[in-house]
Amino acid sequence: MTYVRSHYRRDGTFVKGHTRRTRPRAAQPYAARGRATPRRTPVPRPRPVRTGPTTYVGPYYRADGTRVRGHHRSISPRTVAVAAGSGLGFIILILVLLALASGSGDSGKTPSGAKPSHSTSAPASQHR
Repeated sequence: MTYVRSHYRRDGTFVKGHTRRTRPRAAQPYAARGRATPRRTPVPRPRPVRTGPTTYVGPYYRADGTRVRGHHRSISPRTVAVAAGSGLGFIILILVLLALASGSGDSGKTPSGAKPSHSTSAPASQHR
């Protein structure tokens, strides 16, 4: 006899742990004749209809040690609005920082390799 641990079937029903009786080979009529046992085709499970945006959650282990398979989770419209708004705000912040860094602060400085120009207040005859 073989002990079968408690488990969940593919359709979600729970099976308690139990002892299963093993059959001797002579009791299987198809095996004695050499015929293959007919196989049942698995019934396809209906896929849930996803309406709206979804995100993929990767597989992980819970604190109690239970493994959770990877799955798609629907996102609420509020979460989508917050995510879209934060992305736009981040892009605007980067554009403002780039404009400040490249534009207005460097206009009064002279480049390091160039000679300074003559001042316009002094007459040109004094510089020769």
